[in-house]
Amino acid sequence: MIVLLTGDDQHAIQEQLNQYKAEIDFQWLTLCYHRFSADHLDRAMSVARTRSLTGGKKLVIVENCHLKQWGMTELETLQQLMQVPESTILVFVATNIDKRLKIYKHLVKYAKLLELPLIPPWRTDLIEKAISTEAEKIHLRLSPDAVAYLAVAIGNDITRAATELRKLSIYAHGRKLKLAEVKELVPCQTQNSLQLAAAMRQGESNQVLQLLDDLLSRAEPLMVIVSTLITQFRTWLWVKSAIVSGVKKDSELAQLCRISNPHRIYYLRQEVANTSINALAKAVAMMLDLEMSIKRGAEGKDLLPAILSASRLFKVV
Repeated sequence: MIVLLTGDDQHAIQEQLNQYKAEIDFQWLTLCYHRFSADHLDRAMSVARTRSLTGGKKLVIVENCHLKQWGMTELETLQQLMQVPESTILVFVATNIDKRLKIYKHLVKYAKLLELPLIPPWRTDLIEKAISTEAEKIHLRLSPDAVAYLAVAIGNDITRAATELRKLSIYAHGRKLKLAEVKELVPCQTQNSLQLAAAMRQGESNQVLQLLDDLLSRAEPLMVIVSTLITQFRTWLWVKSAIVSGVKKDSELAQLCRISNPHRIYYLRQEVANTSINALAKAVAMMLDLEMSIKRGAEGKDLLPAILSASRLFKVV
């Protein structure tokens, strides 16, 4: 079996690799479990083409294969894919790939493509579902409001979610945990960022400065701050757009705006009541531009002008 495993959800990728590893007889792991970097493709293919000495399955993992680093030499090496025996599980792991590449088109002729992208931070419904699934795996029982809190507190960092859920499981010792207990054990890293979004929407420049300074002084990751802002402003924009379009029922608003908890609509209505839809749309665009700037190397000092500019969109004249 040949697999091209791609995506930026590192937790899900590792879980998938662990599943493949579990198919190998534990006593033969030394002989049947191999990991190579993409720079050693020739060695990886040589091992993959050789049948296991034990007669069972063999797992060969080739890591960091973004494919662009491979040229004609590697393409020739990959002609050997048809020689890989069924008993070998050959996995190519890539964070992201360009599907236009010739080498990709050759690879997927023989490999099963398995894409595991990170859940978008604004899809709280999917984050809640992922947290519930992880909790079920370790027999951890959580109240619905506790799951909703964890989705906000942790965001789409499913790797951290798995760690926090294991901690909660040890504490619970089989009990069903309530919201108050979960809050005590799992800090909300996005809470101040949510406060920052609220201050921006209200045009409170002084509060924006104070909150941003606090976040940066605590070395809060820039992407966490901006992802939270994007999530919040996008949610406000969706709700405002739906209301302007004539949607009146909370249940319909929740469905259209992908909000898992319909009770939250009451508060969102109040938050966007006196807010301009144009200002919200511009703020979302500005935050997306800021996200791209951070990915290109922008630093903390670069956040202030963009965030203040977005805040001024909502300044009451």
